[in-house]
Amino acid sequence: MSPAPRFSVVCPTYNRSGALVPTLDSVRVQSFPDWELLVVSDGSTDDTDDVVRAAAADDPRIRLVRAPRHGHPSGPRMIGLAGARGEFAAYLDHDDTWRADHLRVLLTAFEAGADLVATGCERRDAAGAVTSRSDLLEVVWHPEIQLLGPVFEPSRVAHRRPLAEEAGGWRAGDGLEDWDLWLRMADRGLRFTTVHEHTAFLLDDSGTRRHRTVRRHRLPLAVHDDPRRARETLLRLRSGAYDEEFRRAYVADTVDWYARMERTPDFVRPTGHRGDLGPEIEARARRAGELWPDLVVVPDRGRFLLAQLLWCPTAEHARRVTELSARVQTRQLALLAEIAESTAREPEPVTG
Repeated sequence: MSPAPRFSVVCPTYNRSGALVPTLDSVRVQSFPDWELLVVSDGSTDDTDDVVRAAAADDPRIRLVRAPRHGHPSGPRMIGLAGARGEFAAYLDHDDTWRADHLRVLLTAFEAGADLVATGCERRDAAGAVTSRSDLLEVVWHPEIQLLGPVFEPSRVAHRRPLAEEAGGWRAGDGLEDWDLWLRMADRGLRFTTVHEHTAFLLDDSGTRRHRTVRRHRLPLAVHDDPRRARETLLRLRSGAYDEEFRRAYVADTVDWYARMERTPDFVRPTGHRGDLGPEIEARARRAGELWPDLVVVPDRGRFLLAQLLWCPTAEHARRVTELSARVQTRQLALLAEIAESTAREPEPVTG
């Protein structure tokens, strides 16, 4: 058997056929050549396996791993990890690609002592047009940031190979299984090293699994006795009348939060960055579109709860998000409470 490679790249796929070729080619052209690519075919029923076999015939570093149908990428990723031999595991989804130096950028971080690495990214539509690029705040990391948001898609991440299994491995669910795994790794004391360079190119499409995630959990924001009052609060929030106040509150809360996190040893800036994050926070607040797209009114023990839908994969995660939000979004939540209270104090409309 040949010596173990430095990197094992795990790529789950299903019925991708020839569209998989650019993904495979983006690994084959890596400037760091010491890798193996395990393409785990999740019960594909088209010619995907033949496409992978043809690529493997040209490049023996590529391996086809045939798996029974899971219908979810976590199972294939675990199968790929089980067969991997590399020192480091990197992930590449079958509709994403890498810049030619992606593995070399990761290797530099690992050789500096990193255990878990994430890079910046570009997001592109199906035609290849760039829809967005990760900004600086997207590669600033702290356990609390990891808790509150689904950071780092799999194609941006690599780690020392045993670490995923030691944290419980990839778990199937409604979606955002990457967020779930990274959070469990962080809970074990692992810390991301981040790189701002945009070395991963991700498909930005409403048909991807991330956009189809079912949101089963909620962040409570206000409680009303009357469903009409709850609905009125929701409409006021969406009217735009309070947007500037909420943006100012967001900036103030976020600047304070980042300043507090920065005083802890767990705060991670991208490699080489030392500047002020305040302008980045202000810019993000200004870029925000509709501020309240995910609000719902739901009955709750005889009352009516105005809540924000959460992406969290588990109820325990949602509980932790609720507790942390109360500590870091104080101005925003106080403003929201003021609006809800003013709605509740208004007299009932007179009906004839």
